[in-house]
Amino acid sequence: MTIPLPIETERLLIRAFDPADVDPMTGVYGDPDVMRHVCLGVLDREGTAALLEQYRRTQDEQGFSTWAVVERDSGDVIGDAGFGLYAPTGEPELGYTLAAAVWGRGYGLEAARACVAAAFTQLPHRRVVAKIEVGNTPSLRLAEKLGMRSVERISVHGRPHVLFELERT
Repeated sequence: MTIPLPIETERLLIRAFDPADVDPMTGVYGDPDVMRHVCLGVLDREGTAALLEQYRRTQDEQGFSTWAVVERDSGDVIGDAGFGLYAPTGEPELGYTLAAAVWGRGYGLEAARACVAAAFTQLPHRRVVAKIEVGNTPSLRLAEKLGMRSVERISVHGRPHVLFELERT
């Protein structure tokens, strides 16, 4: 059960994180606007390095993880996309975090579609889920554009979220 990398789209390359990604991802994870709806909160360089190392270990151990999103034209690391495990069910939980400088370009939807397609091709799970904070309107819209449907309201670290699901067709 491994999702082979890289995953390529028209404008993006999705690959495992490497040590050179710490600086650009510190810019992403260190931005309060980007991290406003992420329960981890703002991360410094040390926290970013630890998180990326955790993502690399997870990829090695379970065959999928959260990965670097690279803009193909520039070669710049612009964020992350991929999967954690949704603890209550053990299903893949879709997530994405992109630099504010690239918001509005459709990269989030492009990355999410590619990740979901890879999961449904390579993993045995019948559905993918996503937890999105109630106030995160752009991410809620992205989930709907992806074809996800709202399942229930849940609390994550004391913050209201909507649980979405997308079932394999």
